[in-house]
Amino acid sequence: MAIEWTAVEEFDFDWPGKGMPAHFKLERHTGQQEPSRLTIQIKGHKDFVLNNDDGWVEYETDFQPEEHFLKTNKNLGTSRFVLFLRVTNGLPPLAFLASMDYASDPERLHVIGLDAAGDPKLLFNQIFHLAELVDLDGDGTKEIVGLPCFSQTWSDNLLTYDPLHVYKFESTPQLELKFSLPLSQDYNLKHYYGWAGPDCREDLAVVLHPPGGGKPVIMKAEEAENLPRKKK
Repeated sequence: MAIEWTAVEEFDFDWPGKGMPAHFKLERHTGQQEPSRLTIQIKGHKDFVLNNDDGWVEYETDFQPEEHFLKTNKNLGTSRFVLFLRVTNGLPPLAFLASMDYASDPERLHVIGLDAAGDPKLLFNQIFHLAELVDLDGDGTKEIVGLPCFSQTWSDNLLTYDPLHVYKFESTPQLELKFSLPLSQDYNLKHYYGWAGPDCREDLAVVLHPPGGGKPVIMKAEEAENLPRKKK
């Protein structure tokens, strides 16, 4: 049986900023609620088509009430599914689309930009939850900060080690988002519980309330489980 596609949202957005709007169409196929195909049409350019088996969600539903991302990052467009955000002046904004998340894992995030020729280019396709857009190194371009995994708790005092990742946006010599180990380390030392490398690890634990008091510490999970517990 042939798959039938139904448009969920269509809109125009002057993405290149030259008075020639790009046309966006998000479609879902039979039996699916969320859109899973995106088509971008820009006059004079080849159609860009992106398929996503996970399906995209309305981006506002991707953030918890206690998160402040959308308060400080307003959508430059009117779409419910595509979040247009500028990371550097003088260049078109990036388009962010968030997928459905499953269980304790973050959602899949797609980021699309316009290359030097004005063609849409997929820059990012990973499990990743947006946390912040901020210029960390003072070069005038915002970095993308987020979580590749969510922390799990197995007591009121222990978390798995799940550091945030920082990606740098570069437009030359080509358009790309690159993971920055130095910026990730610096960010976690300032905003997380410390740094024990870029990988999420269940064999490491964040001890929120060390027996001797003081700030949270990172240690081997088996050692953390044997720490004396505070008396209630």
